[in-house]
Amino acid sequence: MSILRRLRALGQVGQRLISTVEAGTAYENQAVATLNQLGASLERVGGASDHGIDFCGRWTLPSHREFYVVGQCKHYERKKIGPSIIREWEGVMSRQELDTLGIVVATSGFTPSGIHAALSSAYPVALVTMASPLVHVEPKPAYVQSAIRGFVWNRAAEPFLGRLMVAKKHYDVQMVDLDDPAAFTIQLFWDGKPLTMAPPCLDPTPSSLD
Repeated sequence: MSILRRLRALGQVGQRLISTVEAGTAYENQAVATLNQLGASLERVGGASDHGIDFCGRWTLPSHREFYVVGQCKHYERKKIGPSIIREWEGVMSRQELDTLGIVVATSGFTPSGIHAALSSAYPVALVTMASPLVHVEPKPAYVQSAIRGFVWNRAAEPFLGRLMVAKKHYDVQMVDLDDPAAFTIQLFWDGKPLTMAPPCLDPTPSSLD
């Protein structure tokens, strides 16, 4: 059951249920906030003239050069991203400067063919699976820190992320479903050391939701 359906099922009196657009906007803001905790300096773009880009900015990893980032968010409950979305994203990347990393963030992850399309792309692409942050909505959407549950990149992205390592961090090592992303989060390492997350933004709510 999706987050919106669960909220509707609660039937909470006096709380306004968010729309799909608001949920997508909130997810974009939380994706930006989460990546900024990892040292990036990103801002949400959004809007009718965003040219397929939901956020952009710069990212400096420890003892590493700064590079430019553009990204797109897909807030699809229970729907993984396939190769058609990746091909559309390649069109966006074809209009960027050479020293640019493209990141696609998705709620429910990516299909095997979607991952293959990204890994075989000539453009620097990273795929991030990130849990949806919304919990309730009145008077503003409230947030919990999004869990990054997947992070993979292609060969073209090696100059940007080549020293990054990803390890799964299970909630319960005795009872875990390796195919269920809700059963784990991940730990990112840079040069063998945990990539420490800065304190989260407590209220990344966009002004459009005021």
